[in-house]
Amino acid sequence: MADAPDTERQAVEPDAREVLSVSQLNDRIASVIQNTPALNGVRCIGEVTDLHQNSTALYFTLTDGDAELPCMIWANRYREMDAGLEDGTEVILEGDIDYWVEGGKIDLKPWEVIVVGDGDQAAAVERLRSELEERGWFDDEQKQQPPAFPERVGVVTSLRGDARYDIQNAIHGQDPTLDILVKDATVQGSNAPTSIANGIHHLDRSEDVDAIIVGRGGGSDSNLQAFNTERVAEAIFTANTPIVTAIGHTDDRLIADQVADVATITPTAAGEYTANSREEFIASEIEPMEQQLETAYETFQQEHEHEQELAEAVDEAAAPEGLPPIYYKAAIGMLLLLLLIITALWLGVL
Repeated sequence: MADAPDTERQAVEPDAREVLSVSQLNDRIASVIQNTPALNGVRCIGEVTDLHQNSTALYFTLTDGDAELPCMIWANRYREMDAGLEDGTEVILEGDIDYWVEGGKIDLKPWEVIVVGDGDQAAAVERLRSELEERGWFDDEQKQQPPAFPERVGVVTSLRGDARYDIQNAIHGQDPTLDILVKDATVQGSNAPTSIANGIHHLDRSEDVDAIIVGRGGGSDSNLQAFNTERVAEAIFTANTPIVTAIGHTDDRLIADQVADVATITPTAAGEYTANSREEFIASEIEPMEQQLETAYETFQQEHEHEQELAEAVDEAAAPEGLPPIYYKAAIGMLLLLLLIITALWLGVL
């Protein structure tokens, strides 16, 4: 095929030397998407995850376990659908692919939602949750209490993730002298369960580690699925070292959290929990106890003084009736003095 003339090529291909603003480039991307028939009126099947809603719209992620696609439905349209979507619901969506120019993001805006049923991924998690609950892995009596003042804390997380720094900063904010040993782990994807479990086993074998934090930053439900696997749950359950989990930035109900000895909602919270401030401990535990002891001693002292007063009152009540002994002593003294005077007069001394 002969090459197109230069004038025609310029009409089809952008000038490589042209410098576009972000807005101009995003407008170009949006134009391409809007004018591509294959991206309009598409039908897609998948499982709903990360569903949240505000007064304007409903947002969620559609996933098949390997890939994800953001979706958005305007609130008024969603009310008309009466679809009743929840995390784990398997649906068929029909709509257009849209590009949000200001945010530079692509999503699917469905105008029709067909609910198929419970998704395979959600159903598998619930089956595993029920099985582990029957084994007693979530029972409180299986939990270990992390030491109040550990000397070394192990951390299983990605060396490149923000969670690592959140945990370290929180720990050293409470106790700058506390030693931290970080074990790098893949926290997302198919290799994540094995990597996380191996990290826990490695730190658990170290006699110098007093507590282990297992965590990562926020992410979609699919990104957090490693923490819903039996491999990670088993590593936590069989560890001799107390395990504190910090997965995501919300109160996600993950299996790893249910098996762990302590579950916190953020990496920062895990660090603060594990490294208790000695000053705060003294203020919250020791000082009230000292005050209670002082109060108890004062009460004892008052009761002792009262008993002494009662004893003295009893002694006085039991004493014989008559003048006090001092009057008798004074009278005897006067008689002796009178006798001396009489004797002196009789002898002519006076």
